[in-house]
Amino acid sequence: MDEKKRPVSLTVLAGLLAFTGLATALFWILFFAGKMEATETEQDEAFERAFPVADSWMIGCCLVAARNILKMNRKGFFAGAAAGSALMFLACMDILYSLENGKYRPLTSDRAQMLVVNLWTVFMGTLTLATLWKNRDGFRD
Repeated sequence: MDEKKRPVSLTVLAGLLAFTGLATALFWILFFAGKMEATETEQDEAFERAFPVADSWMIGCCLVAARNILKMNRKGFFAGAAAGSALMFLACMDILYSLENGKYRPLTSDRAQMLVVNLWTVFMGTLTLATLWKNRDGFRD
């Protein structure tokens, strides 16, 4: 399948992966510049600071996938599968921490924002893996 016959779902996925990668990179830039507080306690701060390397892997996978999915080559499929898996792993880690430490209640605006990010991460991981699997035969070498 060439780029002209690329399913709309893959074009949309590429855009969403690029957005997710860039938004995550922006978060870390703002976080380390002291422009954004993402923690309530010292424990939260330590947990948050454990994520930059894993998030960097996810960011790289998302951006490589986005570019190559548009080209319909196998690098896009491979990087997309890695991105989808990384998104699911990161979501599971973050959600479990939040549940174990009561971070969703009471649901303040900051906590609602965190919940939206958690749900977005699950959504993107699931969407990425499902869309790539559905279109797996369309990727070329």
